Amino acid sequence: MHAIHLKALFETMAKNGDTSALPPGADWESLGAQALAEGVAFLKELAGDDMDGWTWGRVHSTRHRHYLSQSFPDLGELLDPPSVPMGGDGDTPHAASYASTDPFTVTTSSSARYVFDTVDWDNSRWVTPLGASGHPGSPHYTDQMPVWADTKLVPMLYAWDRITAEAESRQELRKR
Repeated sequence: MHAIHLKALFETMAKNGDTSALPPGADWESLGAQALAEGVAFLKELAGDDMDGWTWGRVHSTRHRHYLSQSFPDLGELLDPPSVPMGGDGDTPHAASYASTDPFTVTTSSSARYVFDTVDWDNSRWVTPLGASGHPGSPHYTDQMPVWADTKLVPMLYAWDRITAEAESRQELRKR
């Protein structure tokens, strides 16, 4: 939160030509040029010389951790979903954030996205990064991760006949 306030303060100071927060002899233009040069050098080291390949998703990726993987580190590969490249931040459909100390690792993200069509419910869509199953052994445990990372959606069906026709499997719960 403090970084947001500092950013706003520095923007105001730069617009007004106020250099009181800068080192002696520095001005906003030279400081901006220096920051740009250092940023370009950093990106060349990180992502190579081809600027067309400098995409946020190339260096910014998820690292979801299952709640139990810390307690059962031997099962981490089964419990922890695979990392996926990801664009965006907290102000995008990804709603992802990262720590300033580790800006290339997503630390929080949306748990699901929904679009409801109230005129045609079967035209509704959704996606969840960790899939529709909470069971790590299920093929649906993380199957929506690539769809979610691409900010796409999957059908959310409501009509029973369509659900039955398109069902991949069926379970029946019976009272004993």
